[in-house]
Amino acid sequence: FFITGTDTEIGKTMVTACLAAAWRARGQKPKAIKPLATGSAPPGEDATTIALAAGHPPTVFACLPEPASPERAARMANVSIDDVGLVEWVRSHTGDPLLIEGVGGWCVPLTEAMTVEDMAMAIGAPVLIVAENKLGMINHTLLTVEAVRQCGLPIAGIVINHRTEATSPLHGWNIEDIRRWVGINIPVTTLMPIIEQKDMAAAGEALISELGL
Repeated sequence: FFITGTDTEIGKTMVTACLAAAWRARGQKPKAIKPLATGSAPPGEDATTIALAAGHPPTVFACLPEPASPERAARMANVSIDDVGLVEWVRSHTGDPLLIEGVGGWCVPLTEAMTVEDMAMAIGAPVLIVAENKLGMINHTLLTVEAVRQCGLPIAGIVINHRTEATSPLHGWNIEDIRRWVGINIPVTTLMPIIEQKDMAAAGEALISELGL
């Protein structure tokens, strides 16, 4: 599965970690990788979090210090990310299942010639879209759904992430409206805040069941 988001900092890593933890708890051997990361020294917090949940060392192609798109971060670090090498690196990994966490949103530039969309198309895995339940998320989610559809990639589902325990009528409206607009062929579910690491597997099991993964 390729896990993408409607934006950055909206819960892709937590969703990926919960899924990995659930499949691991089932006795499977998932692998959760982060091809590119920015904003820290290698391997990066995201790669570390999802790998810990899956039960293997952090797996990242490149992690760059500047908190920016990978293209910009690479330019600031005076390094070059090889498009072909990146895709081949992703394809070299296997898992039961393999979880590939993207960076930022669907159109984030990864290199001078490749975006997240391009990488996802080259890999061809079903796409799982993560959105934060907040004002404006309907627009961002529907635009992402449309972009993925235009690529011809299957959409495994949408996870609407609640980053805080605070609730309002808007949160329920967002879920209801997203379900109506994307149609019955795309499952939509929610992820409530994860307080402790031990809760990840149970939360991931609920996602797997509700999305039919």
